[in-house]
Amino acid sequence: MDKYLKILEPAMKRWLSEHNSPEEAKTRWEKTMELDEKWIKEEGNLGGKKNPMANNMLEAYAFFAFYESVDRTFGKEDLRMMIDAAMGKSIRMLSHFNLNTLLKHKWIVGIIYRYLENYQKKAKRFRGREWGNTWEIRINPDRHEKGIGFVYDTCPLNDFARKHGYIDFLPNLCAIDQMTCSAAHGKLIRHKTLAEGDGECNYWILGSEEPEAIADTGSK
Repeated sequence: MDKYLKILEPAMKRWLSEHNSPEEAKTRWEKTMELDEKWIKEEGNLGGKKNPMANNMLEAYAFFAFYESVDRTFGKEDLRMMIDAAMGKSIRMLSHFNLNTLLKHKWIVGIIYRYLENYQKKAKRFRGREWGNTWEIRINPDRHEKGIGFVYDTCPLNDFARKHGYIDFLPNLCAIDQMTCSAAHGKLIRHKTLAEGDGECNYWILGSEEPEAIADTGSK
């Protein structure tokens, strides 16, 4: 069993037991495991451990497999409660990091940008090969002078969701970015997403106390 499905297993089984008979819950869980394994084999793992972004795809397979196994009756609030049950402790630990303070240090911002640049170089080299359709990224194209800015021009989650007819559910997964950023006292300003057909996902991450963060409305 993939590690993400294993992490989510208790919360998923709890949801299944609350909404199905014991036999039906067992059948739907087996279908979830089968789909997750099938997609990892057929769609790929984007290079696995060598690709720092690959875990996002593996996590998405687990959620999409569950979504399909319950006949697509699993909604946004169900997902939020499941994430809180399965990963809430880890997400809340991000509160020890305060982006209002951290992103004021140029050396920290520099480290983050170097990390993104390293990914960008590797993605250009391995995309279409070992890393499949991994994310294509542009770094700070809007030249933000504070915070962290980058744009994804492609996203394998978006490709997968459109291929299999799950595009209605994808924005719920995209919202996890908002949750994790908020947990670290940050704000993700994102007004375009591939999931909603905008042609790109534009990220601008700021501390939550920055004027632009406070004034922002409509981020996805």
